[in-house]
Amino acid sequence: MTETLPTRRHPRADLAFTELALGTSRWSEMDGPEGDARARAVAGAAWDAGVRHFDTAPYYGSGLCERRLGAALVWKDRADYILSTKVGVDLDPFGGREAVTRHYPFHAGFAPICDYSAPAIRHSFETSLHRIGIPSADVAYMHGLSICPGGLEAALATGGAELVRMREEGLVRLVGVGANTPAIAMAFIERFDIDMLLFAGGFSLGDHAGAAPVLEACAARGIGVLAASPFGNGAWFGEANAPFRARLAEIRAEFGVSETGALIRFGLMVPATLSVLWSTQTPEKVGSTLAAYEEEIPAEFWETCRAEGLLHPLPGFGD
Repeated sequence: MTETLPTRRHPRADLAFTELALGTSRWSEMDGPEGDARARAVAGAAWDAGVRHFDTAPYYGSGLCERRLGAALVWKDRADYILSTKVGVDLDPFGGREAVTRHYPFHAGFAPICDYSAPAIRHSFETSLHRIGIPSADVAYMHGLSICPGGLEAALATGGAELVRMREEGLVRLVGVGANTPAIAMAFIERFDIDMLLFAGGFSLGDHAGAAPVLEACAARGIGVLAASPFGNGAWFGEANAPFRARLAEIRAEFGVSETGALIRFGLMVPATLSVLWSTQTPEKVGSTLAAYEEEIPAEFWETCRAEGLLHPLPGFGD
């Protein structure tokens, strides 16, 4: 069997997460049978590189990415990898309910709908497993809270409690929230006994000024963190970030650090982080990302970033 990447154990569950996790959202940028083949190639390259942590969601391509991930994993030994999916945005095959705006160019014919009622949370999880074609998931995240009108309020009122009940019934091993702001993350951490935070906004090298209280709360409660979207959901390349990126480039040149290496390693410098989650649609990018992950980044690089105001205080950073 292929060697796996280094792992980090969940602080209160018997699960070891590889330090890199492969997401599937970008697989919705690939059309048709060629896209299916490329998705399998990406997953195969990640598997061969030692990645054993895979994440998907019904919302990603309205089921398309779930099907593609399932096709890539279906013949793998289920005990060899961690699988996570999400609830809160369900899929309607009949088009009879108001759909939320799709953010993905290629998708299956299902209409994504926001529903945080207790029955919908269970339905979303069960049908996600059907589309993946694998009858269990290790982690279920509440998500869609920024795209669904009133989503956060509804999830706090009904969806979060139902997700915790599903864990208590043994339907899923760990539960958590996908949050693209520190405020959303704290709302769930303070309200529910969750196991995981998929930190998809506000915890990247380019945007982490408000992350410290969230990470401190996670460490205190034994919540494992997924450092998702190391490129800040594309904001890293935006015009507003150009001055930060230019100053970082000067520091990187001084220490011989690649841009991707700095972005990937940033999240792993915090002890509460279990894994960095990234997504790609090209198998070649798997190799380059793994190479960046394996870079030796000197402590002096981070110290210089801190001295230059590019790195804010974070709990345990570099310990």
